[in-house]
This record gives sequence, structure tokens and C-alpha cells, in this order.
Amino acid sequence: MKKPLIVLLMAATLASLAIAQTLGTPMATVKLTKTEIISVKAFTDTVAKYEAVKKATLTEDERKALLDEMINDVLFYQMCERDGIKASDAEVNAYITQVKSQLGPNVTDAQFEAYLAGQGVMMADLRVYYKKQILLQRWLAAFRTAEIAAIPKVTSKDILDTYELYKSKLVRPDTVRIAMIYYPYTDRTEAERAKAVQVIKDISERIAKGESFDALRLKAADGSYGATRDYIYVQKTDAARTQYGPIFDNAFAIKDGAVSAPFENDAGWWIVRRAEFFPQKQLELSDPIQLGQQGTVQDYLTQQLALKRQNEFMYKTLTDLFKELRGKAEIKIIGKP
Repeated sequence: MKKPLIVLLMAATLASLAIAQTLGTPMATVKLTKTEIISVKAFTDTVAKYEAVKKATLTEDERKALLDEMINDVLFYQMCERDGIKASDAEVNAYITQVKSQLGPNVTDAQFEAYLAGQGVMMADLRVYYKKQILLQRWLAAFRTAEIAAIPKVTSKDILDTYELYKSKLVRPDTVRIAMIYYPYTDRTEAERAKAVQVIKDISERIAKGESFDALRLKAADGSYGATRDYIYVQKTDAARTQYGPIFDNAFAIKDGAVSAPFENDAGWWIVRRAEFFPQKQLELSDPIQLGQQGTVQDYLTQQLALKRQNEFMYKTLTDLFKELRGKAEIKIIGKP
């Protein structure tokens, strides 16, 4: 299962978990249209969740900033209620379904919730996050349409200037395109190791006699051994060497079209075929940003510039919004963050 999307949601969700009216000693009270309490317990629970994500204790300034975020959430939801901005359960469910589908086509609700729990996010947390995102989008569409339209478009000059600025970093290292046939270990007993040696040795001999590596790779679907479904790209970097170990060494040691001798690592016995070598290259605007993936350097720079402008717009817009709401609200900080 993929992780990045869920990990990115975690910190954004936490501050809005404890904004409902709660019983207990007040940390703060907030009133734009009605008085709501942020309790000491709700605040300390949220601090604990942030610290679990960061794996570090929050500083005094960070605790104050967190309380400010929680107050802003109360103000935001009260504003939406006041202005008739709504998000239905069905809309939130649609977002949840989309996230779940990115983790695999056959992921059950129970598996998805277990995965979220493993990342420190409960299903309720995720629902809060997406509800807030829908409300924010609706508010922007209702009250900031002109400002959104005024965000400067990315021009060819912007792209060229950015390319020249980051040109030294836009270098692709030596890269190989490879595929693998392997016999994976499970418990690595002597019997299993002996079987792995024999299976991979037989395959190696069949290849040496002229049988197609790719045909044998496809036959791995029968289940007697394993193979990569597609060819993959491996760059000549320290990180890749650490990740792939002997696979890395063999891939860069052989020539294009060649197949390695069988070799062993901690995971099993392997054979590597190198299809193509790509020497180090200064990337041009028309080059793919990553071999094997769609999207050129020009596409990447355009997206990054557009995202930077959108983020700057959102930061200013929300800063102005909460300054305005706080100017109209009654906020009392009772406890010490």
C-alpha cells in the first residue's frame, strides 16, 4: 500500500479533532456566533497526537501556535455555519472512497481503517479533514473567485528563469533499466535455500541455452518462482546501492542485453537482465523528469511554480481571513498552553 497521501493528511487533521464543545476545565473560549469551549483535556490530547507524529516534545511557542490553530478552526466552522456553507456526509464519503481506492482495488473497509490506525489516523479524523477541505473550497468559490482568477499564470520566462536557477540540480545520474527473476525466501531454511539454488540455476541454464529471459519472467505468474512484472529504472546513487545491494552491483556490472549469473541476497536467489544503460545527463526542458514516467522537466517546473503561487495565495488568504474573524470574535485564553 502507498503511504504518502495518508502521511500528508496526519498533521493537517490533528488540530481540528478537539474543537467541538467539550466538558472539563476550559483552556479557551471562542465566540463568533456562539460560545464554544476548548478544554484543557482536548488541548493536551491534541498536543500528545502532534508529539507522536513529530516524535518530539512541542516547545512553548509550538504549543501556543497549536492553540491558535484550534481557535481558528472553531472560528472557521462557525463562519461556515453562519454563511450557509455546508458539506454533506455523501461528499465526505466520496473523498474517503477515493483515498481508499489509491491503496489498492480490493482493500476492504476494515483493512483501510487498520491501515489508517497504523499511521496514527482514525477514520473519524480523516472525515474531519475532508469535511474541512470541502468547506474551504466552497468558501473560496463563494467569496474569493476574483482573487483566484488574479493569481499570476506561469509564463515561459518564469519556466526558463527557474530552469537556469536549478539547472545544476537537474542532472540524471547513470541509470539502468532492468528486470529480475528470483526465488524468494520465507524462513530461509537449508532446504529452502537448496531449492532456491536449484530453481534459479535451472532457469539460468535455460537462458544460456537460448530461452527468452522475458518469456521465463512472464511464466513466473505460474507461481514456482518470482519475477518483476515490468522493467524498472535504477539510478547509480548511494541510496539505490543501499536499497538494492547485490542487485545494484550486478545491474551495473553487466552489459546491455546481458543476463547476470545467479546470486544470493538476504531475500533469496536472483537473476538480473539489463535492457538499457542511460549515461549521466544534464536534463533539458523536454526530457522526462523521471525515466519511465510521464511528465517532462518543463511540466514539472510549471507545476511547481503554479503550486508555489497557489500556496502563497492560500497562506495570505487564510491569514487575512482569521485576522478578520478574530477581530469580530470574543476569544479568551484561560489556561496556559
